[in-house]
Amino acid sequence: MRHILIVEDEENVATTLQYMLKKLPRCNITIAGGGEQALRLFERQPFDLLITDYKMPDMDGMTLAARVRQSYPQTVIIMITAYGDDALREQAAHISVQHVLDKPVELVEIRSAALEALSRLENGQAGAG
Repeated sequence: MRHILIVEDEENVATTLQYMLKKLPRCNITIAGGGEQALRLFERQPFDLLITDYKMPDMDGMTLAARVRQSYPQTVIIMITAYGDDALREQAAHISVQHVLDKPVELVEIRSAALEALSRLENGQAGAG
């Protein structure tokens, strides 16, 4: 069973992502409303895949990704943002964020990125690699 954490402060977006991803085989989906809650969830159980929004009130997605990368290097990270630019993408690449997807993101695009991430895990490629 693979464990996926969606971190999104907009509840309707989070539940839409959860609905789309729960169709993935052998995956358990958890939702967190912000970065601090996400880190508490990681302490209880590491996640294979982190899908996080970039702009959130308590902690931005880049800070969350960096903290997760430091403590859980095997986790694959996907970031969703309406603020994507070259500097953000460069920063994301520096901490091995696998994908930076621009909002509005198509559900098929997020599903495809998640499948690719899970495939990487199945093939033994760690998130930070």
